[in-house]
Amino acid sequence: MKTIVTIPCKTIRAMARQMMKGKFWMCVLVALACHLIAEAPGLIASSFIKNQYVLLLVELASFVLEVSLTLCSTRYFLMTFRGQDTDMDSFTEPMKLTWNGVIMEVISMLQIFLWSLLFVIPGIICAIKHVQNFNVMIDNPEFYPMECIRRSHEIMEGNKWKYVKLTLSFIGWEFLASLPVSLYTGYYGPKIDIMYISSNLTYEQATEMLRKFYLEMAEFSETPIAFILGLIPILVLAYRSVANAAFYDLASGNLVIQEDASSITY
Repeated sequence: MKTIVTIPCKTIRAMARQMMKGKFWMCVLVALACHLIAEAPGLIASSFIKNQYVLLLVELASFVLEVSLTLCSTRYFLMTFRGQDTDMDSFTEPMKLTWNGVIMEVISMLQIFLWSLLFVIPGIICAIKHVQNFNVMIDNPEFYPMECIRRSHEIMEGNKWKYVKLTLSFIGWEFLASLPVSLYTGYYGPKIDIMYISSNLTYEQATEMLRKFYLEMAEFSETPIAFILGLIPILVLAYRSVANAAFYDLASGNLVIQEDASSITY
C-alpha cells in the first residue's frame, strides 16, 4: 500500500533530533569515520602513485569500499532513529551485502545517466526515485538489487516533492557549516588574477590557467586547517542522515503518526 508523507518537514527533523539525544556525537563520529575511510585510498594513492591504470584500480576499490560503508552507516542511522542498540557487530553486518550494493549502485548510476541525457530535470527526478535504495536493501537483505530499486521507486511515488522539501530545509545549516572553510579558502587560498583574465587569452592559455588553479585548490584543501574546517559539514550530514531515516520509515509505512502527531507506532 502506498504511503504519502504529509507531516511537516519540521516535525520530521524534530523526530530525528529526539532520537539523536545522547547519540548525536556518536552519529557524527560514524559519519566522519565513513567519510575519512572512503576518501583515504584515493588521497594516499594520488600522493604516491602516478600510474593512471593503478589509480583507476584504486578508484574502483574506493567505490566498492564506499558502497560497503554506505550500507553500514545506513543501518546505523536507521537503528538510531528506531531507538535500537548499536554495536560493532550490528554496524559491520551489512558488509556481506557489499556486492549486491555495488550492482545496485551501478544500475542506479546508469539509469540516472540515461535519464539525464533527456534533460536535467528527468535526471534529477530519477535520482530522487533511487534515494531509498540502501534503506530498502538494509531492511530486505534477501532482495536482489533490482528489487531494491523497484521498491525505492514505489516508496518515493508521491513523496518526491516532500523529500526535496526536507532536503532543502537543511540548506541554512549546510551554509553555516560550510562558511568557515569557504571564508578561510577565500582569504588564504589560491586566487586567479582578474586583470590577467581580462586580457586577450588564447584557449590553450585559459585552459592551462584553470588547470593550474584547480590543482592549487586541490592541494590547498589538503592543508591541515582547510581539511579540518572542511569536516564541519559532517555535523549536518549526521543530522540529515537520521532525518532521512525518519522519512524512509514514514514513506515506507513502517512508521505511522496520528494526525495530531501525538501517537507514533511501528
